[in-house]
Amino acid sequence: MLRKMRLSLVCLLAVACGFATASFDKIKDSIQNPLARGFGDDIAWVKWEDAIETALDNNKPIFLLIHKSWCHACKALKKTFQQSNAKKAFKRLSEYFIMVNTEDDDEPFEEEYRPDGKYIPRLLFLDKNGDHLVEFKNRKAEYKNYAYYYSSPADILNSMKEVLKHFDIEVPELKKGDKLKPRKPEGKKKDKKEL
Repeated sequence: MLRKMRLSLVCLLAVACGFATASFDKIKDSIQNPLARGFGDDIAWVKWEDAIETALDNNKPIFLLIHKSWCHACKALKKTFQQSNAKKAFKRLSEYFIMVNTEDDDEPFEEEYRPDGKYIPRLLFLDKNGDHLVEFKNRKAEYKNYAYYYSSPADILNSMKEVLKHFDIEVPELKKGDKLKPRKPEGKKKDKKEL
């Protein structure tokens, strides 16, 4: 009987240690780059409240990603970035933007940042003054009523390139005309609220 209790205790400790290790890794990642929120620990993310001042100081446009921690479509986009071969290009292009990644209650609530609704995820490009550049939308959008919804990293990268071209910013590693191929939609309809 005592032997079975020891074995149970050892198993319980092993499970607890495994959980603690997984939790520790998650905590460590959030401490290293708490603003990444799963969208790239190697990106220089900036808080929304510091974005415009930083953009003015650095003379760069703003990349504003609005998403929620509970949103299925947001989690799917995050997952595609983690597994995507576009990760390197995203990192490189991000250096030419002030990168803002808002989650849950961090998003700006001004109507300017909700041009066609409050859906999520939503990606907006802003000039250095924080004004929305309405002409930069997802050209390949699956949902025409949600112009700032992106489900493919390739489409995001292509929009980033368009913004840089608009500001006459040349990225040496990326040749003009290089387009990344968007992934094909999975055919699964998303809830409009999660768009």
